[in-house]
This record gives sequence, C-alpha cells and structure tokens, in this order.
Amino acid sequence: MISSSVTVFDGVGFSEIHRYCTSCKGPLRRHDVRMKRFARLIWGDSTRDINVYITRYRCRECNRLWYADEPFYPGTRHGVPVVDLTVALSARYPFHKTARILSEIGIKIDRGTVRLYQRLPQPGTTDMYGIPVPDCIIALSGLVAEGRSVEGAELLAALALPPTERTAPERRPASEEERDE
Repeated sequence: MISSSVTVFDGVGFSEIHRYCTSCKGPLRRHDVRMKRFARLIWGDSTRDINVYITRYRCRECNRLWYADEPFYPGTRHGVPVVDLTVALSARYPFHKTARILSEIGIKIDRGTVRLYQRLPQPGTTDMYGIPVPDCIIALSGLVAEGRSVEGAELLAALALPPTERTAPERRPASEEERDE
C-alpha cells in the first residue's frame, strides 16, 4: 500500500497556480516545466526514482519566477507521503531504525534526513500492523484502488494540502536605483 501510494505520483504534472503574482499582482505566464524527484524507491538490488513535473510561471510585471502548487513541504526534498511516514516512524523509533524500516518498506532515505524531518509536525496516523501509517497514504491508496490515471490536482486534494507557500527561486537583476537604496 505504501509503495503504490508513492508510485502513483510517477510522471504526474502539477500546474495549478493563482492567476496573479502574489507579490505585485501582475499577470503570470507559463515559463517552463521542471522535473523534481519525489522519492527514491528500492527495487531489488537497484533504485528507482519517482519524479514529478512542476510548472513554473514568470510574472510579467516584476519578473519573479513562481512554482505551481506541488506535493512537497517547504524545505523538504521528498514528497509529502514520504515525509509524513518518516515523521510518524521517527516519533516511535530512533533515527537509524526509522531509516532501516523505510528501507525494508522500499523507500530509500538516510538517517540524517530522518533526523531533519523529525522536527516537522506530527501527521495524523492510523496503526496498521504495528506501523503508524499517515492518513495521507490511506487517502492515496483509495485513488490507487480506482485503477485509473490520476491528475496532479486530485493528488494534492488527497494530501489535503493548502496552496504551497510560494517562493521565488530566481529574481531579475536589481536596477541601479534599487541597488543604491
């Protein structure tokens, strides 16, 4: 159930965004699409990356670059289900054991990353066979059971994510007047 809830994200595109820049209220136009690694799964003796595609938009007024709503918490490099599972397990087990349990489940994550994620808020969980399974994974398993292709907006809704905090990865160069101030 856990690995299928993660693999459902493979190749899915996320392009939902507000119509206007949240900084200057200028109109946005599509800039490009970026591939981001959502998770790394262990398949036998090798690994398999689960990737998602995030659309980026550029403001026509202030030239800021914005990411569409995405299935990541701010400041994390793994998708929400992986982070929630890591946080839930690290509340019960030490970091090294949490990393080992995730490895046995089929998710590759190191002990240092477990330690970083342990500080995040505890997700809602349900105990299944002695493992605290985050509620978002249970919600995603319902989409997987339907056996159809799933769109990015549906996955975000299943994760119960509010629109992400938008960050501007790039800014236009400051004019000489702005540098002087």
